Amino acid sequence: MIPEDVINRIRERADIVDIVGAHLSLTKAGQNFKGLCPFHQEKTPSFTVSPSRQTFHCFGCGEGGNVFSFLMKIDGSTFPAVVRALGEKVGVPVEDRPVSPAVRQRMELRERLLALTKVAAERFHLNLLADAEAEPARNYLASRGMTPDTIERFDIGYSQSGWDGTLTALTKAGFSAEDIAAAGLAIPREQAAGFYDRFRGRVMFPIRDLQKQVIGFGGRMLDDGTPKYLNSPETPLFSKGRILYALDAARDAITRLGYVIVVEGYFDAIALHQAGCANAVATLGTALTPEHLELIRRFTQRVVLLFDPDSAGVRAALRTMDLFLGSGFSVQVGSVPAGDDPDTFIRSQGPDAFAALIKSAPSLLEFTVQASLTAGRAGTVEDRVRCVEDVLTLLQKLSNPVEQSAAIRHVADQLGMDEKALLARYKALPRKSVKASTPQPSAGVFENQPLPKDEEVLLQLLVHEVLTPEMWTEVRAEDFTDTRAKRLVSLVCAADAPHTRQQALAQASEDELCGSITRALSMTELPYDNINAAFQQSLKALKLRRIAVELQEIKAAEALATKAGRDEEARTLLVRLNVLQQERQKLSKINPSSYNEAGRIHA
Repeated sequence: MIPEDVINRIRERADIVDIVGAHLSLTKAGQNFKGLCPFHQEKTPSFTVSPSRQTFHCFGCGEGGNVFSFLMKIDGSTFPAVVRALGEKVGVPVEDRPVSPAVRQRMELRERLLALTKVAAERFHLNLLADAEAEPARNYLASRGMTPDTIERFDIGYSQSGWDGTLTALTKAGFSAEDIAAAGLAIPREQAAGFYDRFRGRVMFPIRDLQKQVIGFGGRMLDDGTPKYLNSPETPLFSKGRILYALDAARDAITRLGYVIVVEGYFDAIALHQAGCANAVATLGTALTPEHLELIRRFTQRVVLLFDPDSAGVRAALRTMDLFLGSGFSVQVGSVPAGDDPDTFIRSQGPDAFAALIKSAPSLLEFTVQASLTAGRAGTVEDRVRCVEDVLTLLQKLSNPVEQSAAIRHVADQLGMDEKALLARYKALPRKSVKASTPQPSAGVFENQPLPKDEEVLLQLLVHEVLTPEMWTEVRAEDFTDTRAKRLVSLVCAADAPHTRQQALAQASEDELCGSITRALSMTELPYDNINAAFQQSLKALKLRRIAVELQEIKAAEALATKAGRDEEARTLLVRLNVLQQERQKLSKINPSSYNEAGRIHA
C-alpha cells in the first residue's frame, strides 16, 4: 500500500494543467483552461481544467476528477501504477507500506503469472508462424480473411496438439508446474501425479487487460472436437465476467468515436478491427455483466450491441434489457442478416454496408418490443396473450412515464389492440421491483436536470468558499430538495473549520452522487456583484420553498387523520401547521437588505 502522505505530496507537486496539457491542447479561459474533451467527440471545447482546485471537468460528458483520475482514464492504468509513474515524474519516491504476508504472497503470485502468460503468448504466436504442425491453423485463419498484419497485431497463436507441449516449454523457461496451472494453462491429472495442457491443437487468442498485459487465453478448435471455443478458467489474473476482448485495442477509438460495438466472438471483433471498425469488443462466451458496464462506462455511454437475428439473439437482447435499465447508457441493437455474423457480413458486404447497419440500428427497447411482438403474432392465441404480458412487464421497468406511454401506444398499434384496454391491463399487472444499475452523475445530468435556482446559487457560493462563518450556520442540508445538493451540503457542512471544509470539498468533487455538480459549479465564474445579497435572497427562497412543501404534506396528513377519527394526531399536525405558517409569514416580510453584513437574518 502507498502511504497517504506520499500520495498527497505527489498531488501537491503535480500541476494538473501541465499533466493534462501533455495529452491535449489547452487554452486559457478566465481562471481556468479549456480544450476538446479526450473522452468523447466534440467540436466546441467543454473540457475544463482548474489550476486553483487542481481538478478537471467536462461539461459535455461529465467526466472529471483530479490528476490521478485523469491519468487512470487516459492511460487505462491502475491507481498505484499512476501514483508511481507520477511520483517518478515529480521527484517523490514511492515506497509501499509493509503489507501482510498473505497480501505480499498474492502480489508476488500475480507478478509471476503475468510473466508466465507473456512468455506463453509469445510461444503460441511463434508456433503459429513457424511450426509445421500449425499449417492447418494458418490455412484456417487465411480462410477467415485474417491478414498477416492482423495476426501480428492481435498476437494470434497456436497450441500444439500434444498433451504437455506448453507445460514442457514453460517449465524449461523457469516456471513451476503449479504456477502454470494457477495461470489456467495446465490441469492436474486425475489418475496420476502431474499436469497436462489445457489448450491443445487450438488457434490461440491472448486476452489482455487495459495495460495490455496478457491475463488469459481463448482457444478455437480446428476439427470437430468440443468445446469449439475454450477460455482460461477463473484465475488470480482472469475473470471472464469482468473482461472484454480487444478493449485494450479499442479504447482510443471508442473515446474518439463516442460509442462501442459489442459482439459475441473473437473473430467478429478482430474482423471489425481489420475492416477499420476499431471500436469493437467481444464478450468471452458470457452475457454482459454489471462489471462489463462499469468497464465500458469509463470510455463511453453509448453502446451498439450486435446479436444474431435468431431466437437466441432475441433472448440475449431481453436479458440485456434488464441489465441496461436505469444505467444511463444509450443502447442500440444491430442485427446482421440471417446466415451471417459480423465477421462474414463485413467481409462480404464491406465497411460501408456495416456502417449503414449500425446507423439504422433500433434502440434496445424498440428491438426487444418488436421481437416479442413478432414472436407473439406467429403463435397461438395463448402465445399472443403471453407475449402482450411479457411486453407490458418489460415496459413496467421504464422509469420515464412519457417513454412508457409512447411504448404502450406503439405496442397497441403493432397488435391492432385498443390502447385503453392495453393500458388497463398494464396498470393491473403486479409491479415488480427492478434492481437497476445506478447511473453515474454527469454534466449532462446536471444540464438536463438543473438544480432549483436558489439551490444552485447557494451551492455555487459554498464551493467557491465565499461564505462567512455566520452564513455557514444558516446552510442546512435538510432545506435542499435536490439529492445531489443534499449530499454536497452534508459533506461540507460536517467540516468545522476552513481547512477541513477544503478537504471536504475535494472529497465531494470525487463523490459518486455529487461529484459532477461540485466540479461544474466550482469551475463557473461567480456572476454576483453582491455576494451577501445573493446569499440572502437564495436562502430566503430556499426556506420558503421547503416550508411550502412541508405545509402541503401536513395539510394532507391532517385531513386523513381527521377523516379517520385520530383527533390527537390531527391536533398535533394543526399545531405544526400553525408554526410553519407563522414562520412563512415572518420570512415573507423580510427584505434581504435587512440582513446584517455577516449575512444573518434579524429574527
